[in-house]
Amino acid sequence: MNEENILRERMSKENPFRVPEGYFDDFANQVMAMLPEREQKPVAKRVLLRPWMYAAACLLVAVFCVTVYFSRMTADEPVETPQIAAVSETYMDEAADYAMLDNAEIYACLADN
Repeated sequence: MNEENILRERMSKENPFRVPEGYFDDFANQVMAMLPEREQKPVAKRVLLRPWMYAAACLLVAVFCVTVYFSRMTADEPVETPQIAAVSETYMDEAADYAMLDNAEIYACLADN
């Protein structure tokens, strides 16, 4: 508070800035006179239809999503069907030869599980 009092004593409460008399009386008209003239263009139909086009696009997306959702629910096949891979006999023989297993060892492994 002491610093504020010192500043108030040094600086008077009087505003040091002055505005000429009648400066703001005709200020708006002076600024408008300085602006360049610009030709007003008519509003295009495209601008008027833009909100309707946005609404139509949103509606189409919603209809598409609902259609896809319900078509997946009513499909004849379940959506997630586990696929069992068919393994050929030759593949099993090649795997057994690679692992150097004979039939007895394979049967022993299967019996343990």
